Amino acid sequence: IIQNEIMTEEEYQFMKFISEYNRSYATKAEYKFRLAEFTKRMSQIAEHNSQNGMTSTVGINKFADFTEAEIKNMNGWKTMETPSEARPFEFSEENLKDSVDWRTEGAVTPVKNQGQCGSCWAFSTTGSIEGAHHLATGNLVSFSESNLVDCSWLNHGCNGGSMALAFMYTERHPLETEGDYPYVAQNAKCTYDKSKGVVG
Repeated sequence: IIQNEIMTEEEYQFMKFISEYNRSYATKAEYKFRLAEFTKRMSQIAEHNSQNGMTSTVGINKFADFTEAEIKNMNGWKTMETPSEARPFEFSEENLKDSVDWRTEGAVTPVKNQGQCGSCWAFSTTGSIEGAHHLATGNLVSFSESNLVDCSWLNHGCNGGSMALAFMYTERHPLETEGDYPYVAQNAKCTYDKSKGVVG
């Protein structure tokens, strides 16, 4: 007996998600489990957008069927004791714009994907350096996260790290570009070539 079922909005969105992100599930149980995670995520998205719609919105992306634990596993930021010196910065509030969208100003690279590697600390570091480099030179260069993951030895690669320690690394080891040292979402042997280092 074939029973006609009306597809819910969540199921319809889930089918679109499966198609867009080329998902496949080995069993019906896994399909149902991932549908439940996706449905939870849709509720979280709707709640966030209803409360914060004027300042920020979120939407479905490739992680929409992940569990909270799977998402948390990709967060590699670690609080670590960092010897640092105070570096005061002074600025004037005169002639400041009310807001600046750094994407339209050309100071932000396209969204990058850290994959199943707790390297968010490396992406935070390169993102900051990319923006600062653009402001100083007018050139937007994508810098290598794997350069940090593999070679910033005070950090722990895909097992987490600290932006402060990564910045300290770049003071003596200017980063290579993404093109020269491509990102792979895993710990690998350091193949840093200082002669290719662009900026720290």
